[in-house]
Amino acid sequence: MSHRMALTAPIDGLMAGYRDADPVDLRLVEAALACIARWGVAKTSLDDIARQAGVSRATVYRAFPGGKDRLLEQVLDHELGRFFHDVDAELAAAGDLAELLTRGITRALAEIAGHPALRTLVAHEPHLILPHFSFHRLGRFLAATTELCRPHLARHLPDDAVAPAAEWAARIVLTYSVNPTPLVDPAGPASVRHLVDTYLSPALARFQESR
Repeated sequence: MSHRMALTAPIDGLMAGYRDADPVDLRLVEAALACIARWGVAKTSLDDIARQAGVSRATVYRAFPGGKDRLLEQVLDHELGRFFHDVDAELAAAGDLAELLTRGITRALAEIAGHPALRTLVAHEPHLILPHFSFHRLGRFLAATTELCRPHLARHLPDDAVAPAAEWAARIVLTYSVNPTPLVDPAGPASVRHLVDTYLSPALARFQESR
């Protein structure tokens, strides 16, 4: 199955697509997520999605002429748009750099740990997920993270420190998502704040002083 890498799409475009989603498309996306969480991608058919959404198979094909692959691309775009939209609002509410990093890392870890469809894919079809976050493809994920974080980090860091800080935070999220540890609890920000205060803030302090 071919998957377009939606992380290459502009962040603003993904967020706008999520906010302005057609009601029928949204219904199908939510149905697809429910089916994937239950059975995984390989065992989910368009009939399953249509049945879950309460629509006909013809409706699915009218909305997504490319069939299952196009629908799954839309699911990925929608979930990335939703995540970026929610995290953007979370970051905008942060008062200082430490709070910004804590909010962003906590929200990302919790989102990954608590996403039913993603948990199913990681457990049973990791080959569909992991390649997008490893080796040469990792750069696209890091670039998207930097684009999302740039306006928020720029409030606290000079331009030359924004990309390294965003990449560091993204790598931390990936590391603790792939290999969870009791030391960092995605359900509570206290342990993430300890991580930020102990390691990230001191490392970034010299950049703040240079502003």
